[in-house]
Amino acid sequence: MRHLVIMRHSPESCPGRPENEAVHPCFNKMQDLLDKHGVATVGKWADPPAHVSYIVLDAPNAHVIQEAIMESGLFLYTTTTEVRPVLSMD
Repeated sequence: MRHLVIMRHSPESCPGRPENEAVHPCFNKMQDLLDKHGVATVGKWADPPAHVSYIVLDAPNAHVIQEAIMESGLFLYTTTTEVRPVLSMD
């Protein structure tokens, strides 16, 4: 099933700021964890001025996605993360 992941961060915790470069390895680790659990990335988008990222994942359930976010350490840099199951309208 596909899931839309909406990740928001504050301007202060923005990965684009040099002092927040520690978040970059978390992104890589999360992708490795998703791959390990057989989660396919369908697409990724960012809205930099709004400090929001959108990721569509094909995963067996939302729990696997949540575990990857927690284990990667990415949750330390986001203010909110929503994981919503979505269906294609095609």
